[in-house]
Amino acid sequence: MTFKANDSLTEQIAQYLGKKIIQGEMAPGERIQELRIAAELEVSRGSVREALLILQRRHLVEIYPRRGAMVSSISSSDVRDFFELWFMLLDRVVTNLASNWKNDDLARFFELMTALDECHRKDDMPAYFDYGVEFLRALYDFSSNRYMSATLQDLLPLTQRCLYAILRAGRSQMDRTQAFLDDLLKTIIARDTTRLRIMVAEFGQDYSKLAQQSAEALAGSTS
Repeated sequence: MTFKANDSLTEQIAQYLGKKIIQGEMAPGERIQELRIAAELEVSRGSVREALLILQRRHLVEIYPRRGAMVSSISSSDVRDFFELWFMLLDRVVTNLASNWKNDDLARFFELMTALDECHRKDDMPAYFDYGVEFLRALYDFSSNRYMSATLQDLLPLTQRCLYAILRAGRSQMDRTQAFLDDLLKTIIARDTTRLRIMVAEFGQDYSKLAQQSAEALAGSTS
């Protein structure tokens, strides 16, 4: 792994391990071997430990006294509770964007939708997922509330984990997501906040059900 100078070492380790958890390369309930990871990345065990604390705050890792760190498991009820909160925050973000966008504010979204359309056409799920996350990051810039922004950023890794599990369930989930994003952007452009709230609520209910159905892939055991 090549580290970037503009990110802290612990943050880069956290991103490296977080990606493995999000994409299922590290299974729910799997014990995280600090020494092995430190040797693999040629970093100190202390740096790995600090990275695990970051991942604990991001809901990807659980740390137990005398047992060390394990990849977090997610039950169906955990997924339901998470999506209830996340779509509540998303509603606030998109309605704020629809009410306040100016001139060039939507340019980034048009670029990302073009990329998403291309990935959708090619059935390239990993690239589609990456661009989808960038679409979320672009939305989060319009939260207009620093505490909400911080909450959304801390929840982003868990969001990615749930979305990845949904998208890898099959082509139909990419189709459904793409249709929603297309309608979402059109409704934002129209500044139709009433329609936006209805869309987000309906899609949130459907997506939560899908995520709960995918929860078995995220469940694992910490025993």
